Amino acid sequence: MKRNILLAAVLLFSLVSCKKEVAQAGGTTGTVNIIAASSVPQAVMNTFTSTFSNATETEWQHNSSDSFICQFNEDNQRHEAHFDDKGHESKHSTICLEAPVPLAILNVFRSQFPSDNVYEWKLYNDGTWKAHFLRSSVKWEITFSADAVIIKSEHD
Repeated sequence: MKRNILLAAVLLFSLVSCKKEVAQAGGTTGTVNIIAASSVPQAVMNTFTSTFSNATETEWQHNSSDSFICQFNEDNQRHEAHFDDKGHESKHSTICLEAPVPLAILNVFRSQFPSDNVYEWKLYNDGTWKAHFLRSSVKWEITFSADAVIIKSEHD
């Protein structure tokens, strides 16, 4: 019985410690919700369909600051686009699973993080790259400029 109570406490603690909140501008936090395309404002849908006319397998997310994120497939790659509720696109990235990451960026990553393995590279429309990896169950994100300079290094 004591073992069952201990196991239940450990499981409860692990669920609580894995909660993820989204940081907003100004230091506030919010949540992200998966929504149906029919719940996306028409201005956002108009911008999305005109910009990404060949998009398939769309998944929409809405966060508490009235911004929308769409993950979708186009040209055999997975993309992510961010919009405000008026339909203005703020960011677009390509999730690069097989695309070549520039050698200069790979060399800087390997010199700074020699024992870490990236599970996802993202290329943004401003030319920056983001590397995502886990270290001891902690998610890390490293942002590189187009010329292979580390702009930001952050973790959960």
